[in-house]
Amino acid sequence: MAKTDYRQYNNLITANEVVLKAMTNVNMDSSIIDDNIVLIAELTHLKPHLGDYFWGELRKKHHAGSLVAVETTLLNNYILPCLAFYVKYEVLNDMQYNTTSSGIVTNDDDWSDAADSSELATLKDDTFRKAEILLKDMMEWLDDTENVGVYPEYESSQNDMHINGDNVVRLGGILAYGSKMNRYTSIKKKDERYYN
Repeated sequence: MAKTDYRQYNNLITANEVVLKAMTNVNMDSSIIDDNIVLIAELTHLKPHLGDYFWGELRKKHHAGSLVAVETTLLNNYILPCLAFYVKYEVLNDMQYNTTSSGIVTNDDDWSDAADSSELATLKDDTFRKAEILLKDMMEWLDDTENVGVYPEYESSQNDMHINGDNVVRLGGILAYGSKMNRYTSIKKKDERYYN
């Protein structure tokens, strides 16, 4: 059996939602925000914290319009605000620069001046900081004792799984790699969830 391909489902947030939730100017052209940039933001910043299975199931249910009330609350109140700022962070370089057959050029128009690299760096840092604040709030809410068992596909934010199966414990800004023991109760349980 093949592993479920969660990429076949719609992204959790649309470009228009990103503009409304994270951009300064709501009249911004949302076509600049490509679906692949949204996917990159989900894969890089959201999936490691929610877990592969829970993230994938949320995408699947969101695509099908079958989210239950608690999942809709999670999506609307926590995931979308957080994800919007991560998408903004990922798209800022593409907004500033344009790749053409002549090379990389700065986007410019008649009514404004392009930000220099230090101003862009400041904006990116601040955008990332805001996304991290919202992510921390979301993870604390998910891990609250009153939410235990509410999201059966969700496991824990305490450890992220490294690609080779080791636990990755976040200690401040340091990643500590643990033993081969993982957060799943058994490999069988993991396999049953991932495979049809």
